[in-house]
Amino acid sequence: MKNTLLAIATIAFISGCSLDTGKFIPEAFKSSAGVSTNSYTIRHGKQMYNIIRDGVTFSDGSYITPSGEGSVILPKGYYYVSSDGGRILAANKSGDIMVLKSNGEELASTKLEAPLVSGVAYSQGVAYLLQGNRFGIYNPFSKKVIYQKEFGGGSAVDSRLANPVVTSNFLAIPTLDGKLVMINMKVPTEPGVIPVGKNKNYGNIIFLKALSNRLIAATPSTLLAIGGGTREYSAKVADLVIKNNTIYLITRDGNVQKLTTNLAEIANKKFSYADFATVAAFDGKIYAYAKSGSLVVMDDNMQNYKVYSVGAAKTYSFVSGKWLYIDDKKVDLSALNYE
Repeated sequence: MKNTLLAIATIAFISGCSLDTGKFIPEAFKSSAGVSTNSYTIRHGKQMYNIIRDGVTFSDGSYITPSGEGSVILPKGYYYVSSDGGRILAANKSGDIMVLKSNGEELASTKLEAPLVSGVAYSQGVAYLLQGNRFGIYNPFSKKVIYQKEFGGGSAVDSRLANPVVTSNFLAIPTLDGKLVMINMKVPTEPGVIPVGKNKNYGNIIFLKALSNRLIAATPSTLLAIGGGTREYSAKVADLVIKNNTIYLITRDGNVQKLTTNLAEIANKKFSYADFATVAAFDGKIYAYAKSGSLVVMDDNMQNYKVYSVGAAKTYSFVSGKWLYIDDKKVDLSALNYE
């Protein structure tokens, strides 16, 4: 069922994450060869149908999110987009979208003008970004698009494009030309626009999260804290996660870093030649997966670590709950230690 759009998304994901399995890895980093995770690995046998920043959908309609397995089986041809407040947003490749409850009951559905790129369902409607760099809001109560605008230029160069963020005061919608559109939720005014991505080819926003008093955003080359001014931190961003107001960042040139939400560095550990792809942090441990197939597990203070061999990813890697999914298998991260 891989149509042209899926093929493009898959190529964008692979090129954006450069699965460089032939890259030279120093012997010190290849020590993972002696530390196998076979005892903590399960073959789930599912085929990936679609992957986005916030989830992986399998060909049988099941899906995973950063927090764990999905609660419903999606209709044939639909893929998971995002969850918010118990609402699940799903879409297909033809422009149809559907909002479901966590028990699978349909709340709303419609067909938009073009296929969905990113979106979120919230209490007042659906905020979306479409192919062609059109963004807007769909109101399921009036069953119509109440706002839509198109920006010229922009293309999906990274399938990790962040979904819109909803707060009590505003909507923040990342666009395909590296902008962040801010729509006031209370006063109907012309939206504000914050230019985030400065690189024409790699300027898409691949991470976006609202904290109490700021937004944390990232492109493949820059980390930003927006609110009370804007702070920037240059890095070859591969992946990041925020836990307990601490940013855990991994880079494509081998860094594992801890930062404050003001983007001040707390700690940094360098693994030369490691092309990191996926990060997780929980239970006092940091997990950094490299595309060569090595997995670094370290303590939260970044003083001790162990390198495991989990196998190189052919199509994707994704952390869901306490599991690291790599193609057709998943590794129990909670069973791994740094000693």
